[in-house]
Amino acid sequence: MKLWSISTTVRNPERLRDFLKTLKEIEGQPFNVENQIKYQILLIKNRFYKPTHIPSEFIPLWDNPTENISYELAEKIFYLQNYQDPAMRGRQSVNPLNKLGFAVARESLGKIEITELGNNFISGKYDIGFTFFKSLLKLQFPNPWSKDFQEGFDVIPFIAALHLIDRVNQKFSEKGLTQTEFSLFVPSLVNYQQIDEYVEKIALYRKSTDKKQFFYEFAKDFYQTHPNEKQLKNFYEYGDNIMRYFRLTRFFCVSTSFFGAEWRIDIEPNRKIEVEQILRQFSGKALDFQNEKDYLHYIRDIDLPILPNKQAENIKKIIEGVLTGLLQMQKTHQIQLNEEEKALLAISYESFSQSELENLLERLRKILTKFSTIIQKKKLINNANEIQKIISLLQDSKRLRKIEAYQFEKLLADSLKIINDEIEIKPNYPVDDVGEPISHAVGNQADIECFYEKFNAICEVTLDTSLYQWVRETQPVMRHLRDFEKKYKDKNCYCLFIAQKFIKTPCIIFGHLSNMDMMVPNKKLFL
Repeated sequence: MKLWSISTTVRNPERLRDFLKTLKEIEGQPFNVENQIKYQILLIKNRFYKPTHIPSEFIPLWDNPTENISYELAEKIFYLQNYQDPAMRGRQSVNPLNKLGFAVARESLGKIEITELGNNFISGKYDIGFTFFKSLLKLQFPNPWSKDFQEGFDVIPFIAALHLIDRVNQKFSEKGLTQTEFSLFVPSLVNYQQIDEYVEKIALYRKSTDKKQFFYEFAKDFYQTHPNEKQLKNFYEYGDNIMRYFRLTRFFCVSTSFFGAEWRIDIEPNRKIEVEQILRQFSGKALDFQNEKDYLHYIRDIDLPILPNKQAENIKKIIEGVLTGLLQMQKTHQIQLNEEEKALLAISYESFSQSELENLLERLRKILTKFSTIIQKKKLINNANEIQKIISLLQDSKRLRKIEAYQFEKLLADSLKIINDEIEIKPNYPVDDVGEPISHAVGNQADIECFYEKFNAICEVTLDTSLYQWVRETQPVMRHLRDFEKKYKDKNCYCLFIAQKFIKTPCIIFGHLSNMDMMVPNKKLFL
């Protein structure tokens, strides 16, 4: 038996958009051997894939993002890898795009096609949570495309994981799964009929006094052989990869005691009613398709599978649940409401159309995120221990190197909130229902926007400590400041740039550009 996986090629789901944009360059062409190789070369050319072996004479060019890599050079680097099957690299890179319904790129199916969901992912038309929710619902084993996941497989992993955690929560007072539990029991859950059996295995794991030995024996039973180190490591690598994809849907919440600690995953409590509806409709069993044509239709149709919330009565129940939660939060934490919020919390929606109900639910969830952020700040500024943890982490360069970009952005946003003199601190990273980041801030905007009584500001953060920090940061940062200033003309605008380590060159460039009217009108101060 083998573990199921979403992608061993692309660890971070955010990178899939770059892979998809590159595939878009050859859309309409056949995905034959020639174009499989071409696709991988284009990924190298666009710096979306870094080969293991780059000749020393090309490393300075690769590391310098201001220099373009020609197709000819990318091709040379590609063939220097001496792959036994060069075309296979392109097939592996496109595999997660096919799996998740973003593209149809297979040699036997003619021309490369980006699906409607894939095009919306590229354009950003849909919220990232909705995009990955729809795509993960389509991921199932077996399917007509995955010959490697046939015997013994019968599962829609996303649904099966929801069922597993839901049943764990019904059985135990300790809710959700630890990182180790998730990594052990979710990638190995290859058949929906195993769910109850796995709940019992989790009970045994929690009772075991030697968890390391339990892990080994479980892996031995799963692989039907003594597992080697790589096979044991795969549980954790696949589990971490799967968690990253699942978290983006906002149906799971992931928490840690602090940055860098082991994470814990649970069903998002604010989606309880919606999850219950989904679990009643889907068992986790893979859908049956008569042929590849039927499967292709399913992959291409953005409206499939049809979800419970497409029925008016079901979405009304979801809205009722969210409203009840909001009113309780507002009362418990004495949150002041503006006029729009008062109207929404008292709205009568019985006669609303489906689209009006969906719009209302979206607006209510934005209020939920706002309320959660307010509550988090109240806890933060009155918690001396949390403040000291943040200070200690900011002073610990070794620990800082282990955190991810979105965690660093969250850390700095919280630090600004602790000062408690703002009108609003607005991070631009996508968040879950309670305001926790699920990814880093997207491009073309500042990492954090800050609004104060007498001025406004942006905060840009980076973990980049390389010599090319000045290339990657100076122009985007100044462009973000310029755009921010155009948008908010009523006050002076400033920029706070924070890095784990400053390289001399960007400091000089920032100082020079801050005195140029072209970049920063009225010579606004740049910090």
